[in-house]
Amino acid sequence: MAILADTAGPKDAGLAMGFVTMCIALGVVLGPMLGGILYHHFGYEAVFVSAYSLVVLDLLLRIFMLLDKDKSPQEAALKPNVQTYGTFPSNDGNTEQPATPKHGQKMRQPSLNSSVTASSGESMPLRSQRWTQRTAHQNPLLILLSTPRMLAAILSDFMQSLVLTGLESILPLRIKTLFQYNSMEVALVFLLLAFPAFAAPAIGYLSDRVGAKVVICLGFLFVAPLLVLLRLVDHYEISQVVILCILLFLTGVSLNMILTPAWSEAVYVVDGKEASTPGIFGAKGAYAQAFGLMNVAYAGGSLAGPLLGGLLVERVGWNNLTLATGIVCALCTLPCLYATGGRRPREPAMVVEGGEYDGDMGLGDS
Repeated sequence: MAILADTAGPKDAGLAMGFVTMCIALGVVLGPMLGGILYHHFGYEAVFVSAYSLVVLDLLLRIFMLLDKDKSPQEAALKPNVQTYGTFPSNDGNTEQPATPKHGQKMRQPSLNSSVTASSGESMPLRSQRWTQRTAHQNPLLILLSTPRMLAAILSDFMQSLVLTGLESILPLRIKTLFQYNSMEVALVFLLLAFPAFAAPAIGYLSDRVGAKVVICLGFLFVAPLLVLLRLVDHYEISQVVILCILLFLTGVSLNMILTPAWSEAVYVVDGKEASTPGIFGAKGAYAQAFGLMNVAYAGGSLAGPLLGGLLVERVGWNNLTLATGIVCALCTLPCLYATGGRRPREPAMVVEGGEYDGDMGLGDS
């Protein structure tokens, strides 16, 4: 995630995270579907052959990525002072102090993600040079976990994973029991839950424009009644199959509206903390820790979803389970409405001697 943030930058974090969450959602949903198809046609061994092939492909892509990061000096000179997230080397060796503003010189909020070159030609890398005094380095995890905005993103990430994996573990058996479908037919029905993942980049782009608060809250408000309405499918008819397919498709859209902005919020939380208190996370920032917390939340939801779903569906039944899950999702709207960041403000310019510089300003952590 931090590598992707290096490439895209904070301005397009939502769009970039949209591609990531698209791949995550496709992997979670398409895995059982493709596994069912391979098992149905080619047997048990074919499932593991496909998994090992993907592992080898992932290893090759990582090797190419490592080779690509070693840019030539000519390429590095084109972007001499680009903020990184601790994944690639950056030109932070220059320790010259920025020139003191002259009399009558206007200076507004400095950029945190780019450098400014004054008319005298002095370079000011902003990861090592601050317009304000650096504060003492603090524990990034404690700072992030004490930030309501980050906790709201973690909650959204956890709930999306819990609902998705819960459906993935319970619903196939219910479809097979109600419709008498084989493994391939069940997998094809679940394809409707995976299709909306292709819209994740568009959802991320929308989140960058209107704010994560709107998108995430609408996602929770949409998915809550959809989960409750799954109780309508209780016997085999063509109309019942159509209703199930529509509900699964809309549920997939709603879950992607929750997950994609939540991941981009992790970037904005770290940027906001750095903006309000420069140097609070140290020289390399806290993007890796933020993404690590999001990964832990997603893994926790993936673990709790099947366990709680399987337990509750036996204890309270399918209808009560979907009702309770829908109510919990609706209640999750409240903390997200309170803590999640809204629309990103327009980045102010900083006027220095020799002209005006439009910098990239970090967000507050709200």
